[in-house]
Amino acid sequence: MEPIKRVLMKVFLAAAVIYLIICVYVYLNQRAFIYFPQQRVLYTGEKPIEIRSGEITLRGWVLNEGCDEAVIYFGGNAERPEAGIPDFKRIFGNQTVYLINYRGYGESDGSPTEDGLYADAHAIYDHVSQYHSEISVIGRSLGTGVATRLASDRDVYRLVLIEPFDKMVSIARTAYPFFPVQIMIKDRYDSAGRAGSITSQTLIIMAGRDEIIPGWSTERLISEFDQEILEVVVIEGATHNDIQNYPQYYVVLGEFVTSEILIGR
Repeated sequence: MEPIKRVLMKVFLAAAVIYLIICVYVYLNQRAFIYFPQQRVLYTGEKPIEIRSGEITLRGWVLNEGCDEAVIYFGGNAERPEAGIPDFKRIFGNQTVYLINYRGYGESDGSPTEDGLYADAHAIYDHVSQYHSEISVIGRSLGTGVATRLASDRDVYRLVLIEPFDKMVSIARTAYPFFPVQIMIKDRYDSAGRAGSITSQTLIIMAGRDEIIPGWSTERLISEFDQEILEVVVIEGATHNDIQNYPQYYVVLGEFVTSEILIGR
């Protein structure tokens, strides 16, 4: 029995060492599992714009320049925001729209981190606020974490969260159940923890068949908002990556941002 015990102990120790090595690798490279920047950009023919954020330059496009109201859009993780330009121009004809790539995405400088994306959001807002009386903010997926932080720090007129999550830890725990993500994860995007401080009229759009963001995660976020300022719409049949293909999506988005009559008014 003794030799068997020694063999089992060696097997256990070897497995433990391998697990620790994997944990260390995941910890050191975790941002490669979180961010999926799209390199280069699609040709748009629209006016390019550059905004400084600390030591780096963010690059993107400005649509419908010169309107009193503005819309800032923070896209999804692997999204090319310029791909939606025709639809943004159509539904926001009376708003100037800013599509700025995150740091490390498209032609923007730097590498993405949670604090970096927050700093960029503040820089974009502060630049835009010089030219517009009202600023609405739209975030999709990863962008909802950025938009929620911005809305808790700045005066946002209307806030739209498309396919949002409560916090990154919840999503990581579901995706990587065998790792202690609660203590490992660096970029947390705790939108649920900030929702209670948001006073902007807010619309949450959910994909009815979202396979990336679990419904329970979005519901947790919803529960943290002041329900008097919140509207929730589910696009039935839509998945995480094709919600933009449903006409109802643009109808709901456009009506909320451009309507004079909002929740509680």
